[in-house]
Amino acid sequence: MNQQAPSHQHRLPPADRGRSQDKGRDEVIIRAALELLADKGYRDLTMTDVASRAGVSKATLYRRWTAKADLVADAVATLRPMSAPRYPGTSLRDDLIAFIDQAGRCEGSPPVVTATMEMARSHPDLFQTLTERFRVYVRTELQELATRSAETGHEPLPKDKLDVLSDTVVALLAHHTGPVGESIPVERLIALVDHVLLAAMAGHPFRRVKSDHS
Repeated sequence: MNQQAPSHQHRLPPADRGRSQDKGRDEVIIRAALELLADKGYRDLTMTDVASRAGVSKATLYRRWTAKADLVADAVATLRPMSAPRYPGTSLRDDLIAFIDQAGRCEGSPPVVTATMEMARSHPDLFQTLTERFRVYVRTELQELATRSAETGHEPLPKDKLDVLSDTVVALLAHHTGPVGESIPVERLIALVDHVLLAAMAGHPFRRVKSDHS
């Protein structure tokens, strides 16, 4: 699935970033940004420092990124990419649980990624950029799952409802991870699926069927 770019993103399109043989400079710049992020933190990191550490001109850097927040977001995304999970495909519920589990998992992230997420809480530009990219990721995956759900006979999910659902998921995940980015207990993730996502996407919440012996 191709992730759509956020509308406010300052990352320039490939055609405007220089010749194709210069693509290797992107990796050099990203590496320099990560090193400086670990050394200085987001507040003291400057685009001038990144250009100097990468050994490129400021013009080369600004042809690729015009805002520090977008450069940092792209840099940390190389360490913790937002990708689709391996969906089991057994049911909409199982696929939603697989997605929410991956979206809400924080352990295993490199220290610089965790530190950057914490820094974002006191830097509105970085917070907005990271939040918007996460929202696009969530919306893209939910749209894919909603499309599959409609193909199996459920009502299609209107765009406005998909937008609200995406914002709700982002807000709930952000709330439950807390200020230090702790992973969400699996029980809460399942409750989110059963009582929010399934109700919106399949038209009903999940109900466990009691057996004759229960």
